[in-house]
Amino acid sequence: MDLLEAIEARHAIRAYTDEPVAADTLTALESDIARWNEESGLHMQIGAGLDDAFCGLKTHYGRFQGVHNAIALICPAAGSVANGEAALSPEEAALQERVGYYGEMAALRAVQLELQTSWAVLDGAAAAANPWWTLTEGETAVWMIAFGHGARAAGRRRTKPMETLASVPGDDFSQAPDWFTAGMEAAMAAPTSLSQQPFHFTLNDDGTVSAEALDGLFAHVGLGTAKCHFEIGAAPHHVEWR
Repeated sequence: MDLLEAIEARHAIRAYTDEPVAADTLTALESDIARWNEESGLHMQIGAGLDDAFCGLKTHYGRFQGVHNAIALICPAAGSVANGEAALSPEEAALQERVGYYGEMAALRAVQLELQTSWAVLDGAAAAANPWWTLTEGETAVWMIAFGHGARAAGRRRTKPMETLASVPGDDFSQAPDWFTAGMEAAMAAPTSLSQQPFHFTLNDDGTVSAEALDGLFAHVGLGTAKCHFEIGAAPHHVEWR
């Protein structure tokens, strides 16, 4: 399964069976996460085979069942937006975007390994009692990706029209290059809080692409997931971001 197929297969699954994740699958996922941590400056960690990977904490949205495995998307505290508020500085926005981008890469890798996933925001994760994840000084945990063997079928995916989420020269999408259209189709399938899709992509006259976060919950994290998907959909074209 390539990454584009993983995008098509990915759905938010919030209920999981007790079937353990195979050791070789965990090893493959851990190897990729170690590489992405080095690349991104994040501190993503995996917890597997746990009674409750969310440590009894409530989630910001959605009811989860049987979550025995999760990826903690740990980052510097400057990136913390536990209530979904907007970033206060370009540095915070960039950090939240990295959480979205690399967190979604991890989720798609899990899908490639024939697992189901869902993003989650934990209330009070930084103050959890006896958490399985480790925080160094100045770090916080807000976002988690649950993964495992799904207990229920996926729901229907909703999306806004491409014309709402993107702009092209002359507003004529029929003249947009195939790579941009393919990138947008992939971005439209990216997970965002409450499926708000708080992002907008613009194809500039010089062929570069601008992407901005709009008003919405965890908007810059959602922008990161969307940019991750866009690059995958646009491949092999190399996207130049402005």
